[in-house]
Amino acid sequence: MKSALCILATLLGLLLLAAAAHMAFIEVGNEVVVLWTKDAFGDRHFRRLWAVDYDEAVWLHSKGNSWHELFKERRIVELERNGSLETYEAVAVPGAHPEIDRLLREKYGLADRWVRFFAPDDEGVLVVRLDQANVPSTVEISAGISASSTLGTPTGGQSVVLDSWPND
Repeated sequence: MKSALCILATLLGLLLLAAAAHMAFIEVGNEVVVLWTKDAFGDRHFRRLWAVDYDEAVWLHSKGNSWHELFKERRIVELERNGSLETYEAVAVPGAHPEIDRLLREKYGLADRWVRFFAPDDEGVLVVRLDQANVPSTVEISAGISASSTLGTPTGGQSVVLDSWPND
């Protein structure tokens, strides 16, 4: 009985270690951008993603067709990258994208291989191309709020005040 509990504890520890390594590989070691979207109710959401530049556009790679729903009604998004916030038009591009996969492997190296080992590409993978939008972004942050970058995640329980959103 005691050895069974020891084996179970070891397996649980290894599982937790693998989960922590997975998150560390995703977040540490190279660029992680923040994609800001707005849902049908007007609520803003963000996702942390990997990005590569190709053919005069920014390309994002995410698993799952449900991600496409974000861009059906509102294709204008904001991307926080390198300390600045830019406005883009998001275009879902279904299907295989070997060049984008190659660029992700080059940029993220072992982390990309690790993630693809646990979540291999299949027909559910969706690549999104971000084209530069001709819509100015007019987002202001209230006084007294500290943010991790141009928009970022507020600290101290404060909330971000949005004066306007493109296409509103």
